[in-house]
Amino acid sequence: MNEQPVSRRLTRRAFLTSMGTTALGVTLMAACAPSAGPAAAPAASSGEAAPAAGAERTQVRAHMVAKQDVSDWIQAGLDQDIDGFASGNPDIEVVLETIPGWTAEYFPKILSFAAAGTLGDMVWYPPRHRSHIAWGTSLGLVTDLRPLAEGVGYDIDANFFEGAVVANSSGGATYWMSFISEPIVPIIAYNKTKIAEMGLAELTDDMTFQELADWAVEATTEDVFGYARADRGGDPFGGGPYLRQWGVEPTNEDGTKATFLDNREAFVQALQYDYDLINTYKVSPSPSAGAINAPELFGGQKMLAGDIWPFRIAIYPATFTDFEIGFALTPVVNSGDARRSMLNEHVFGITTASQVPDASFKVLTWIAGKEMNVQGLVQGQKGPIARADVWADERIYETLPDYEKLRPIMESIEPDYVVANFRGEEFDAAYTQVNDALVLGEIQAEQAADQIQELCQAVLDKEPA
Repeated sequence: MNEQPVSRRLTRRAFLTSMGTTALGVTLMAACAPSAGPAAAPAASSGEAAPAAGAERTQVRAHMVAKQDVSDWIQAGLDQDIDGFASGNPDIEVVLETIPGWTAEYFPKILSFAAAGTLGDMVWYPPRHRSHIAWGTSLGLVTDLRPLAEGVGYDIDANFFEGAVVANSSGGATYWMSFISEPIVPIIAYNKTKIAEMGLAELTDDMTFQELADWAVEATTEDVFGYARADRGGDPFGGGPYLRQWGVEPTNEDGTKATFLDNREAFVQALQYDYDLINTYKVSPSPSAGAINAPELFGGQKMLAGDIWPFRIAIYPATFTDFEIGFALTPVVNSGDARRSMLNEHVFGITTASQVPDASFKVLTWIAGKEMNVQGLVQGQKGPIARADVWADERIYETLPDYEKLRPIMESIEPDYVVANFRGEEFDAAYTQVNDALVLGEIQAEQAADQIQELCQAVLDKEPA
């Protein structure tokens, strides 16, 4: 990796490109609390032991968005002294420097800190198609964690599932550590109460897509939709596992070629299924009437079932209390097919600018540790993490029994695919543009397949962002 100073590697093009990147599908979960900005007050635990008289405290500055499941939960962990971190490390002062908004505000702020030589010790990132790897390679903002881990006997590979390690590594270096890591849209929420009233069978974990469509036809009435793809949407991020279930991979291994047409027949069938849900079976709301608010439809009992992100497993029953909610795994194409997956993450890294990497690594392994993440789940404060010891902890299933369905998916989680030039948002937008025309009935599935391949390849052919 080029070792020249960070500020000299931050080109104007890189800066402007980073300003253009946007959020992950999980932004529905965001709670952007007011923040004091980059000079926010240090976070301190109420139970924190004082350092010895005359001892200097090591300050670890951590940049992140102001968000309930990120900054708020880390602050709560300090306040609660989870796993004894605050009391056990009185010589470390953790300063949470929160930035209100999302990536459109956060990324430019981080790059401006780096250019000015004021970057802190830790940074947060919500990757899409390995976009975060650029911060460790072409921009040089974050350091390889492996030397730090080896120095204290911390085994990255043993602590995290392979899919997460792969997603956060490149060229033998591991630049990031998981903080939230979850399977993308792996499950369907359904209205058990209304389904029973209608005399319908409940959804099951072993359904095929066709069986789901047939069920939805029975469930649909004049004023109620049977099923909608909901959080899965029409892009290849939320819909990544869906495409993989059909045997379709968006890019090749090194992320330089669009590969939708490598399995063209299956890709056309996948697109046709989504077209049919809206236009043929008419079991799903059409975007022709405007934006679709799936949670509102589900909560208003105008939609009986829909694909969801894992965090809704806890949120939906607490929010929609007028009816009982059930959960079933997203279907497969053919009965008995292996279940496919894709990883979504929020991650933290240690900056190359940090003067206190050892203390920063201690903070990093704490926020990404077992107890912080078990407590985050059982207290309903954050999404899961790709750690075997967390998923093996029975306290999670006592609180969230339906998470048991996700355990085997996480244990074999597949990393996100690669967009080598780090233009993942553009790649997804190109796909969505065509998919929107398809579900509106403006083009047919075969035409959509060819257009998606062409437009997505055009994005991959651009210079690196």
